[in-house]
Amino acid sequence: MKLLVIIPTYNEADNIQNLIQAVFTVIPPNGEILVVDDNSPDGTAEIVEKTAAEYSCRLHILKRPEKQGGASAFLQGFAWGIERGCDAMLAMDADFSHDPRYIPMLLEKANDHDVVLGSRLVKGGGIENRTFARNLISHGASLYCKFLLAAPIKDWTGGYNLWSKKALSKIGLKSIVTRGYSFQIEMKYKAFKAGCKITEVPIIFPDRKYGVSKMPASYLVKALFDVWRIKCMRMNNGIKQFIKFGITGGLGTVTNLVLFFLCADKAGLPEIPVSIGCFFIAGTQNYIINHNWSFANNTGTAKVSVKRWALFLVSSLAGLSVNITVMKCMIMNFYLPYKFIAQACGIAAGMVINFLFSKFVVFRGISCLKEK
Repeated sequence: MKLLVIIPTYNEADNIQNLIQAVFTVIPPNGEILVVDDNSPDGTAEIVEKTAAEYSCRLHILKRPEKQGGASAFLQGFAWGIERGCDAMLAMDADFSHDPRYIPMLLEKANDHDVVLGSRLVKGGGIENRTFARNLISHGASLYCKFLLAAPIKDWTGGYNLWSKKALSKIGLKSIVTRGYSFQIEMKYKAFKAGCKITEVPIIFPDRKYGVSKMPASYLVKALFDVWRIKCMRMNNGIKQFIKFGITGGLGTVTNLVLFFLCADKAGLPEIPVSIGCFFIAGTQNYIINHNWSFANNTGTAKVSVKRWALFLVSSLAGLSVNITVMKCMIMNFYLPYKFIAQACGIAAGMVINFLFSKFVVFRGISCLKEK
């Protein structure tokens, strides 16, 4: 496993050299560190550049022109690591609140998990030197997220997390829109919904040893409102996918009818073979469009595959079977002035089944690693 440790910094001159040295003592020999500095006026970047001479090609720095925040720093760091072939990215803060001694425990769990969370809220974890009110807020916020998002994660806002390349590919870095504490919640929720294997490792979280906190309490309050946004974001995404899926199905129907007209009516070819051929051609067209458009958030950079094409055709046949079944049942059991009403209901039912099968089976959480 090629590990990249990502450390965002802003005015961390008191911490950064000691932290870098501590991290290098516990990560594998091929492990690397990326410091993402937001133009710290206290000279943090200069310290990192001088320290880099001690660690040949293992310590890197991204210098950004202004303060942009930890969330964007982590996202940029993740993208940087993926481009350079890293297998796992560890996100941690620079103030020693994330103790490097836990890194071997996180790496051990990464052998059979996609995401490993350094958790303050599981058995064995905790928060030191915090008032009762701040502890209550932390626990209450996580219970709030767990209940609203219906996911079995305990520490939602913690930032000491190990992400596999596979998990980041499933999530889709460009899909992350929130910042602050909300960024951590959105990442974890999307990993859960993408089917990633997630575990939590207990850590003790102390207050920073040097400097002052740069995350105001208002960020946590904003995060509580953003949880609803994250929840609705997924619902809205599902609606958009369904609309795109319907448009794609309409295009497939047009293709099917045009080909049938040209081959059966104009060329005089047998209807049944022509109908079967039209099904395969239109189905292939639908699969490609759905892969690259309707379910683009699921497929990411993955290429089309024969296996998923076959699954998509099976889902189309399942949808057709539901269509016919619903139509027949309605005609047999209800008085209808026109039979096309039953056919319309059958089409709608078949389309829903086809969409659900496509979303949760055919295109569910495709990652570029799996497709390769």
